[in-house]
Amino acid sequence: MGGTDGGTATPTRNQTTAAGGAVDGGSAGGQPTELGGFAQRPGVVLGGSSHCSCSRISCAGPPNAGGRHRTGMNGPGEQSAADRTVTARTVSRLFDRATVVDVALLLAVPAVLLAVASLPLPVRRALVFEYAAPSVGTAIASPFVHLDGSHLQRNLLAYGVLAPTGYALSVASGHRQRFRVVFVSLVLVCPPALSYLNLAIVREGVSVGFSGVAMALFGYLPLAIAAHLDRRFDVAPTHATAPLLFFLGLQLITVLTLGAVATNRVSVPVRGVTVPVTSVLVASLIGLVAALTLVLVLYTLAVRDHVTALTTALRTTTTRPGHFELFVLATGLFLAVPFVTFPIDPIVGDGVLNLYVHLVGYALGFIGSFTLVSIEERLSA
Repeated sequence: MGGTDGGTATPTRNQTTAAGGAVDGGSAGGQPTELGGFAQRPGVVLGGSSHCSCSRISCAGPPNAGGRHRTGMNGPGEQSAADRTVTARTVSRLFDRATVVDVALLLAVPAVLLAVASLPLPVRRALVFEYAAPSVGTAIASPFVHLDGSHLQRNLLAYGVLAPTGYALSVASGHRQRFRVVFVSLVLVCPPALSYLNLAIVREGVSVGFSGVAMALFGYLPLAIAAHLDRRFDVAPTHATAPLLFFLGLQLITVLTLGAVATNRVSVPVRGVTVPVTSVLVASLIGLVAALTLVLVLYTLAVRDHVTALTTALRTTTTRPGHFELFVLATGLFLAVPFVTFPIDPIVGDGVLNLYVHLVGYALGFIGSFTLVSIEERLSA
């Protein structure tokens, strides 16, 4: 998702720019190009049972003479009628709520990306965001532009995994409308925001690609997972679990970034001179890792009752059809994505992953969605 960005220095196998970026495709005016997450070198473009009121999912019928519900009456390896009913209800709920509007909403982004990719290459190059001559139009359009087919495929794959997962979690927790609002907001606001935030690091070049916006959708996952746990497992309020998951993800991202910086020399152009900044970045990231570790410890202690409830609930609800599997899938995805978007070796071919825009996208996605939920709770209080 990235490529080199900036400066007159050309990154080598052991030298990357501080802002890295994701790039595929051809060069735009000979300038280094960022493809949303890839930076490029100069000149290269890169429920319960229906039989009783018991809340236990495993209840397969009315109480027996001892007042206890019968469970596991179908024999080894067989699923009870109640379990099959709950599974059917879970699947039915997902598909019932997957209305034409929702499907159209989810398909709109890949449709736009493919439509832009079908434009002639000179037209696409004209839409890229140039750091030396930024404009509102290119700031909005550039994240939807890809100059190379492989870069487009990677971002479509990332979107195809992250967006449906966030949607499924939201539907299962009864927050379909929240997903719609967050999704539309991130897709519309993040492109220009990420483009202009790239200007925070002074360098020459251009930026294109959807990976930063995809990482914003990734930033919604901590909130979606927390809401799912709150609604379906009743283990902790969303506002308590979501920040914990966000900081956990941020800690993982920081450690991976530290590894990438420590094993690859980093330099930035300052007034035409390439200045090495590897030691400064390593020291800063070590300090950030220490600070985040302290935050995680203190926050976990503050919500330790909720954490205990979470572990207890997960041990006793592993047989809950649908919801537990969705939680495991979403959590696995949440922990796996940073290893792809923040690899220890950020050099991909002739490009370098733009770790900066990935981090900013993740932060914007969480902060924006969490702020929305906080406003909702205050208005409904």
